[in-house]
Amino acid sequence: MFRSTLLAPPVRLTALTLALTCALPVQADEPGRLSPVEVTASRTGDRVSRLPVGSVVLTAEDIRRMPVTTLGDVLDSVGGVSAARFYGIGDSRVAADLLGFGGTAAQNTLVLLNGRRLNDVDLAGVDFSAIPLAMIDRIEVLPGAGAVLYGSGASSGIINIVTKEDPHTGAGVSVTGGSYDTKAGDAWGALANERSSVLASVQARNTDGYRDNNALKQRTAFADLRHRLDDTTFYLTAQADRQELGIPGGRQVNPGAGINAFRDDPEGTGTPLDWADQDGVYVMPGVVIHGDKVNIHLEAGARRKRQQYYFDDSSFPFYAETEIKGFSVTPRLTGVLDTGPVRHEWTLGWDLYQSDYEADTADVKANIGNPTGTKDIDQRQEAWYAQSTSRLTERLHVTAGVRSEKVTQTTDEMNPFASASDRFTDRYEIYEAGLTYFPVQQLALFISGSRNARVATLDELSPATGVGTVIPQTGKLYTTGLRWQQGRQRSSLTYWRGRYENEIIYDPGAGPFGGNTNLDDDTRRDGVTLNSQWQLEEGLWLTVNGTLQRARFVDGPYARNDVPGVPERSGYLQLDWQALDWLRLAVSQRYIGKRYIGNDLDNNLQQLDSYRWTDLAATARYRALYLRAAVHNLQDRNVTDIAFLNAAGDAWDTYPLPGRHYMVTLGAEF
Repeated sequence: MFRSTLLAPPVRLTALTLALTCALPVQADEPGRLSPVEVTASRTGDRVSRLPVGSVVLTAEDIRRMPVTTLGDVLDSVGGVSAARFYGIGDSRVAADLLGFGGTAAQNTLVLLNGRRLNDVDLAGVDFSAIPLAMIDRIEVLPGAGAVLYGSGASSGIINIVTKEDPHTGAGVSVTGGSYDTKAGDAWGALANERSSVLASVQARNTDGYRDNNALKQRTAFADLRHRLDDTTFYLTAQADRQELGIPGGRQVNPGAGINAFRDDPEGTGTPLDWADQDGVYVMPGVVIHGDKVNIHLEAGARRKRQQYYFDDSSFPFYAETEIKGFSVTPRLTGVLDTGPVRHEWTLGWDLYQSDYEADTADVKANIGNPTGTKDIDQRQEAWYAQSTSRLTERLHVTAGVRSEKVTQTTDEMNPFASASDRFTDRYEIYEAGLTYFPVQQLALFISGSRNARVATLDELSPATGVGTVIPQTGKLYTTGLRWQQGRQRSSLTYWRGRYENEIIYDPGAGPFGGNTNLDDDTRRDGVTLNSQWQLEEGLWLTVNGTLQRARFVDGPYARNDVPGVPERSGYLQLDWQALDWLRLAVSQRYIGKRYIGNDLDNNLQQLDSYRWTDLAATARYRALYLRAAVHNLQDRNVTDIAFLNAAGDAWDTYPLPGRHYMVTLGAEF
């Protein structure tokens, strides 16, 4: 067990201030009128613009103007975020990396849907393909924020995907066809009156994929229901998805043997029989009770995810079935307090997350009734937290918060090599504090500091491998910069520096078989991001986003080496033109710099090449109808986001992204 003394006296003062604030009465905005309430968007509510972070908010209109077809591509346009793709079609395997974590990005970047955690308790990243673009109202990217309000996993910040909150009655439908025998269909509808609203969508996608054994079959459904009485709002969000995916594996590059399948046969596969199926459902009910003194938010969630997958290794074929079941209870209080000229907006909450992970393995599916390996892991996370944003003057706002979290994990495992059991309990504290200063209304200057944490995912816990207990990773992250906005034009510039202790990372030398373990030595990340959007003239918009960053090991055997998988330079450029009343044109180019191969901690092998990727799109509209045509990877470049070093350390497997491909969508919105 460990505790941090970082900022201990200020944190005690912060906790006392927050406790006194919560005990005092809160006034309604006007007599007889309810205070405004943010129902599902985020625990930060409408305070995003006042938080001491370089926040980036993409609206539905911003997304509509992009030459993209997937949510992963949308996130990849943001400075400070990189989206690593295994296959490049349908968002079936995408990891969003905020502030440079490389191979562990999915566990260090917390992704939310309407302020609820989407990250699962296993190593699988968020399935972005299950969230239809048509349902998104906005995306909030908050680098360096969210650890107090959301806890484990917000090591670099949060990405909050907010669906349409106040839909007008209407409907939409679209069909898409394109390269690799891609076929997709989307339909959504909304009904709303003064008190109630219903928003629902269904989506289907089939594609053969760019590579052999790369077919994807995806089905998703989403629904959001809300009803408001005089002093109570009820809401329910539900999401369900099913996916069948062929796994083509990597293309081997072995310079010593003269092998380069990535260059010579990028569309091929060395694993023609590997596959994975997944289905899941996530239900999130909630109630807000609006009071004169406080608002009471009662939220819960239930999640179930099942997976089946098979790897046809000639010497060691492997079939597995896993199931994750879990629930959460996350009540909180929010309020506003005026003490003279100072206004405090505070949040006080308690979180409980209970998860159970079960896995059975065998050589083939037919033998799963008599498994060769089993794993059963229970995890319980319990936390209380408090945060306040105080408007000291019209120009100066201060934010401070504290969170105390306890995690208990119990593991029982049996595999062909060993059997073991383990029970682990730890407690850690998380802090945040920062200032936001507005010299003028359109400009904000900010500075912040935080202590964050990440708990090992359930499939990182494997006592039978001999790796040992994986304790929580902690970090100290500082950011400073500025934000400017005037109408739809906006810019933000953020500098960050973070240092992380006991970072959880895959180490091929850990235990007899390798595994995820804590580093004995610290890592450091620092960088600067720019996100900027300008109106050059009526109907013509320019977006310029970029990142300069470095992620390095500080001490130990890897001292001064780069963390693998993190490019030092990346950028995004987009030009959007409303050429005619009925025709919109858009072109974008992404740049990803060189980075070391995924698990090359020694930095011994060559870096993956940098690349540029260009997309073009044209959208024609006539009344309710629209036709959209797009070409992706215009230059037909052979590129990759991800590669992994083999056990011998002399070759690597890389995952080619699609060559030039086309998509055409016909739709209608009523």
